[in-house]
Amino acid sequence: MPITLILRKQQFQLEGTLTVKQALEQLGLSPESHLVVRDGEMLNENEPLRNGEVVKLVPVISGG
Repeated sequence: MPITLILRKQQFQLEGTLTVKQALEQLGLSPESHLVVRDGEMLNENEPLRNGEVVKLVPVISGG
């Protein structure tokens, strides 16, 4: 079962054991501009993701 990453209404699936940073890089997303949440807990970029997990990607919005 792949890792499922949800960004807004889009779902992406990746295979294997990856870190949060590796998963974001594979999707072409920056770790500095997205939060990754698993079961209500924010993950750091070195946290491993494993097959079968579902995580939510939350874009970071900044402004002045």
